[in-house]
Amino acid sequence: MITFNNYSAEILQLAAMKFRVKLPVIFVLIGILTILSSSAQPFDTLRVMSYNLTNYGNTIDACTNTTNGPALKNPEFKNIMKYVMPDILGVCEMNTNPAFANNFLNNVLNTDGITYYKKSNQQVEPSGTLTSILYYNSDKLVLNKQSYASTSPRLTHHYRLYLKTDQLANGDTVWINVLAGHLKAGNTAADATERGNAATTIRNFLNGFNRKENCLIMGDFNTYRSSEAAYQNLTAAGTKPAYQFQDPVNRVGSWTTNSAYSDVHTQCPSLNYNSGCYSGGGLDDRFDFILMNRHMLNDSVGLKYITGTYKALGNDGSHYNKSITDSPTNNSAPSAVLQSLYKGSDHLPVVARLRVAGSFTTATRSIRKTQQFDMEVSGNQLLVQGVEDGHRSHLLFTDVNGKVLWEGDQTIIGSHLEIPSEVRTGGLVFVKCSTDNHFFSSLKFLRIKY
Repeated sequence: MITFNNYSAEILQLAAMKFRVKLPVIFVLIGILTILSSSAQPFDTLRVMSYNLTNYGNTIDACTNTTNGPALKNPEFKNIMKYVMPDILGVCEMNTNPAFANNFLNNVLNTDGITYYKKSNQQVEPSGTLTSILYYNSDKLVLNKQSYASTSPRLTHHYRLYLKTDQLANGDTVWINVLAGHLKAGNTAADATERGNAATTIRNFLNGFNRKENCLIMGDFNTYRSSEAAYQNLTAAGTKPAYQFQDPVNRVGSWTTNSAYSDVHTQCPSLNYNSGCYSGGGLDDRFDFILMNRHMLNDSVGLKYITGTYKALGNDGSHYNKSITDSPTNNSAPSAVLQSLYKGSDHLPVVARLRVAGSFTTATRSIRKTQQFDMEVSGNQLLVQGVEDGHRSHLLFTDVNGKVLWEGDQTIIGSHLEIPSEVRTGGLVFVKCSTDNHFFSSLKFLRIKY
């Protein structure tokens, strides 16, 4: 069997014999290696998501059970979660009553045959009725411990998890620390000072960590610009540079009411939906973040951020000060998902994907639904057969030496995926492809002439 680990002249010879062509030609090998070959390179990822649920289970002002109750919001959130299938989900603005966190777990996440989501324990907030909660895919992750940083007005929650990799039986795994929080809202100097003090508390909390591990912080920071003390304190080198956070998309600046940052705005997906409960006003603020420490950006301890996967879900960059459902047509997600984002919250969730160094256990992979699909080349695109439009795909293109030519996510539109320009340079190219929560296993040699 020819595997992806052996990019030898044997492959070139086979391809030339099969198609009776001479190089340079691009032959695309399509498949998921964990299914096709035991010696293949692993292709496992973690999907990370941060989402402000807007007073979930909390009745305040115009946010009543009639306008914003869980029974009204759950179908929308379920639609969104089925689309993203997050492995790590941090939410804020969850009612402190544990019944509501359980409601979200049982009626949004663990539905339609899915049973693998678990949640963290809830800490008692010093004041108020809102808190943050972590949900995670227990097929892939184990929650080792949790604690918190004593920030105001709400705690910043810390969770230490490890991955269920194939090396776990040998005592080896990958650790990830997740902090989930919700900093002070408001655009006054006093509000900004309180956010800055909270960020200092978080960094002091992390100064007690002596391990070289992955760490990310997510949540609603309520920051208006990168010059704010909160953002500066989180991203400064500090006394523990290993826990210095960085913006994966490196979009520093004054975000508020600035169209130059329209692609990273997270509030608000609607102009006036649920007026009085939701903030409204359209997309014009970047309040929600996933920041990562340097280990996650340079793959030094088993996880690496996949470039291009950080997104404000539902934001196509063309709806500044508009609803995400307004003209022009938003193709960043299926229309049903966009409608759910419009109705579910006055924030958009932030998503990102991490590549895992190693693969998850065989037992875990066997649980996953496996399907096959075919792909063909159509110009500079891959024609997908058997997968519905709107599904997200992850593509990894490599050359014969295993060098990554391009890696990232695409949404299937019109049954097509774009072949990036970076891989249209001739020679032999390999692509690994997975879609949403499925592993697909079609294997083909295809010719692309340019």
